[in-house]
Amino acid sequence: MKYCLLINSKHYLTYNTNSEKIIFAEFNILNKKFNFATNISIEDICGIKYLVFESENIDNYLQKISDLTFVLAIFEMVNGLLKPISKNNLQYINSNISSMLKYSGKTNEYFTRLMINIASNLIEKEENINLLDPICGKGTSLYEGLIKGFNCYGVEIASKVVDEIALFLKKYLEGEKYKFNSKKEKFSGANKSFKAEKYIFEINKNKESKQFKHFEVVSANTIYTDKIYKKEFFDIIVGDLPYGVKYSNITNEKQSSFTRSPKELLEKSLDVWCNCLNIDGIMILSWNTFLLKRTEFVELVKNKGYKVLEYENLNNFEHRVDQAINRDFICIKK
Repeated sequence: MKYCLLINSKHYLTYNTNSEKIIFAEFNILNKKFNFATNISIEDICGIKYLVFESENIDNYLQKISDLTFVLAIFEMVNGLLKPISKNNLQYINSNISSMLKYSGKTNEYFTRLMINIASNLIEKEENINLLDPICGKGTSLYEGLIKGFNCYGVEIASKVVDEIALFLKKYLEGEKYKFNSKKEKFSGANKSFKAEKYIFEINKNKESKQFKHFEVVSANTIYTDKIYKKEFFDIIVGDLPYGVKYSNITNEKQSSFTRSPKELLEKSLDVWCNCLNIDGIMILSWNTFLLKRTEFVELVKNKGYKVLEYENLNNFEHRVDQAINRDFICIKK
């Protein structure tokens, strides 16, 4: 049978001339895991772009296909006509949560969703996934993880931003009538090496469900991440490294220079983050290649004793964001 995935026009706006390369890469990583599709191509049907493939049956993979970031609608081709198939997005909470906040320097939620999708398709674990963003900013990656039903944890150096995350999430959950409990805690490291605050949410999809998801955000320097969380606790670590571009000051706090330099941040924090990653987990980090060449990034990771996944599809996500930013990501294992 032949299937056609209608490509969301926003995908072309996000990735410009690299859009189709990224579409193929995202789909092929999913297909590498489940091996359900053959004869994959992008076709123009009546002036509209579709990713087209053949498969015996997609019922078992419909949810994964629905979650692909470029898919707007799914069709089966029957006698030359397109028969719509209902999408089966497994959304723990409404996907509008990550698009509601607008601010200068925000990472595009489609790109954040892409990184999380790639990471989840590179691990074997399917349930009770723990996700960490150790440089979470205003929390886009945490919201995207919560949409997928992950337990989400974030570390952010700016206490004001952490307060804003907690306030926004509380108002959102109240407005959307989700059942939840929340609390705020203060704590410190051994021998008072650092002081931190955390907001903790236990969120339920509905009143009938007994399956709570954990959402936690900590106000602390990311170099203390492995002092805050247990070793090998996380299945996925995702982070958007600083781009070296000055946006309006959202923190109103003086931050050390390494928080603005991807290389310095990696040198100080990569071991710390990897301590928290489990042996079967994936760390996926995006960065501005104008500041750090991919070869330099790979060398830094390997020199620290970690593995970079470098097969073909994972090297096809580089794209231009604007005049100052050329973005890519890298996948790391222990």
